[in-house]
Amino acid sequence: MSTDLQEMINALWLTDEWHWDLALYWIILLNVVLLFTMPEGSTLGTSLCILVIVLAIIDKVYGFGYMLDTGGYDPVYYHEKIFIGTYLIRAGMFVGPLMIAGQTDSGSTRAIGILGGLSGGAYMFIRWYMEQQNVGSGNIGFYIDLEMLPYGLSLLFVLRRSLCRRFDYITVDGLVPVAVTGDLAAHDVEVKAA
Repeated sequence: MSTDLQEMINALWLTDEWHWDLALYWIILLNVVLLFTMPEGSTLGTSLCILVIVLAIIDKVYGFGYMLDTGGYDPVYYHEKIFIGTYLIRAGMFVGPLMIAGQTDSGSTRAIGILGGLSGGAYMFIRWYMEQQNVGSGNIGFYIDLEMLPYGLSLLFVLRRSLCRRFDYITVDGLVPVAVTGDLAAHDVEVKAA
């Protein structure tokens, strides 16, 4: 087993920063409860809830520091202070449960969603204040591994295509246009609106 994977597995348990660990466990617990209290047939809500749980786990194991090129930084330092995606996943932990609360008719689901969103928001803002506030804008960013770029882009296009089909967004002949470089003839286009 690689050392990076072993360090990520070790980070799942309580670490030296136990206060952040407990906050993330709380967010995960609230989203698991939210997942089980949602009414059946809520595909978007279920997907958002699972996404928030995955984002919390990525933050817990310092996933970006171990999965991406850190540019010479320590993986934990890179994940906590440098990579812009870390702040974005924390924003997802804030917004996701609030979106679920806003789209449901169930009172208990709405209450848990609001509590989960407020917990995610508090975690995001406090963590930003404690760790990322004093980092200069020139130091925040990401490093691109050019050898892995084609694989990442192809995965992004596959995910985009599957999501657009799943939620039945506007498609042209059943395909998702990545770029339209010219005018389409009216007889060649079939437009479906949700």
